[in-house]
Amino acid sequence: MRYNRNESFRYQLTDFIDATFTVKVDEATLSRKGHAFINNISPNGLRFRTEYDLPADDTRLLLQLQFHLNRREIVMPGHISWKKKIGNQYEYGFEGTGNKVAKQQIIRGLKELSRIENKETP
Repeated sequence: MRYNRNESFRYQLTDFIDATFTVKVDEATLSRKGHAFINNISPNGLRFRTEYDLPADDTRLLLQLQFHLNRREIVMPGHISWKKKIGNQYEYGFEGTGNKVAKQQIIRGLKELSRIENKETP
């Protein structure tokens, strides 16, 4: 587990988590579902990669990410905080928008994941 100064904890995943996302403005969905891979995660945000070039400077746009963490379905709305091109993909920083249910599910899921990984380590 790696730590970020601005977070209580940020979990670096050993395997990517598959996710889907939609782009919204004022509750109106502007896109079909896109596919993404989550690299690391915390209760307040995450980092993901996708082939889609998403706008990172428009705070009106809301992304809604959906993914499973230890068999828990998590729906996390938020905004892109930064963007970086890597090869033919883009990597994004994503900040959640205060969804308390999603935060609690992420905390529980990460605790379970940590327990499972610690049992597998000799």
